[in-house]
Amino acid sequence: MRSGFLYLVMIGLLALVLAAGCTPKTATPPPVDIAGTIAMQLASSMLTQTVAAYSPTPPPATPTLPPTVTIVADTATPEYVATNRPEIQTDPQASCWKGGPPTLGYKLDSNISFPKKVDLLGVGSVPGWYVIKNPYFNAPCWISADDLKIFSDIDLSTYPVMTPGHQ
Repeated sequence: MRSGFLYLVMIGLLALVLAAGCTPKTATPPPVDIAGTIAMQLASSMLTQTVAAYSPTPPPATPTLPPTVTIVADTATPEYVATNRPEIQTDPQASCWKGGPPTLGYKLDSNISFPKKVDLLGVGSVPGWYVIKNPYFNAPCWISADDLKIFSDIDLSTYPVMTPGHQ
């Protein structure tokens, strides 16, 4: 009887081992190819954009309203604008002085290249000198009349007379 009981226990254990071995296991997911996935997403996106970009017929026109105009009053004093701007006529360059002419002890501001056009700001109170806007520093500077070509359409009487040191 003992051998029958042992035989039954052995068969039971064998059945348990076989039953445990036959149960389905959860499958391990395959490794993800990140680079391949990103490449496919990019290719899919590009193809979608290319297909979406093509249209055999143009889209219907959308009506647009004309822009509104806002009128702003200009409170600034209008400046005289000549057709031609004064031009440097000294080749290769003309000296421009800060504050006034060098004969009164003022220092050199810059040299302006020939044939650059400049903005005239005023007529100097010192004869033979003009005040222009330095094209390099956007500040007033004094230039000799010999270095500046003033065109005939420029009315010098419309410009202020400027004194050295008071720009």
